[in-house]
Amino acid sequence: VHYEGAATPSLDGFTLHIEPGQTVALVGSSGAGKTTVVNTLLRFATPASGQIQLDGVPIDELKLASLRRHFAVVSQDIVLFDGSVAANVAYASPHGIDRAKVEQCLRAANLWNHVSTMAQGMDSAIGTNGSKLSGGQRQRLAIARALYRDAAIWIFDEATSALDSESEAVVQRSIEDLRGSKTLILIAHRLSTIRNADRIYVMADGRVAEQGDHASLMAQGGIYAGMVRIQSAN
Repeated sequence: VHYEGAATPSLDGFTLHIEPGQTVALVGSSGAGKTTVVNTLLRFATPASGQIQLDGVPIDELKLASLRRHFAVVSQDIVLFDGSVAANVAYASPHGIDRAKVEQCLRAANLWNHVSTMAQGMDSAIGTNGSKLSGGQRQRLAIARALYRDAAIWIFDEATSALDSESEAVVQRSIEDLRGSKTLILIAHRLSTIRNADRIYVMADGRVAEQGDHASLMAQGGIYAGMVRIQSAN
């Protein structure tokens, strides 16, 4: 993948195979190509060569809406609209709002206790882009929305980078609850959030520089082990 105006490709010779139900993590410094992987999966970016397949089907043969229904994305850049809590959770649902399901998802995202105290409960307006919610509450609402969609593949793209420790713990718990039942792709700077991943891919200059689980990568004593040591010292 080569972005217009960039001197070098963001991804070059990159190969990744993810099994259904597997939890994989992508780590690396800024500009290593981690978010570009997400952009190509969702067809926001198109590779100049090579192919991406979903269950053996090239993704460019799928209708865009059909492709994206397979994915739920929780990122640090959450897009919410000036409507009710319920409408934001059930966003893009073709079947309207299932209030019981909305409550179930809010409870699972550890947001129901707050929503139940709001003047109109789940019918309360959240303001422009969730301005009436804290950063942690906005992130929890994004998780509730993703739970409502019940997508098969979840992408957590730097989902905890701007959160306090309590909200980070909620996101981490959501990841653990989903492990095995969903395919999880974790992109993180905080390496503590991805230690339990089935496979960790360390990216550098748009390529996979190292891969393995946490224990094997620490034993290698390479890039990943160095990153862990630096973060542990801070």
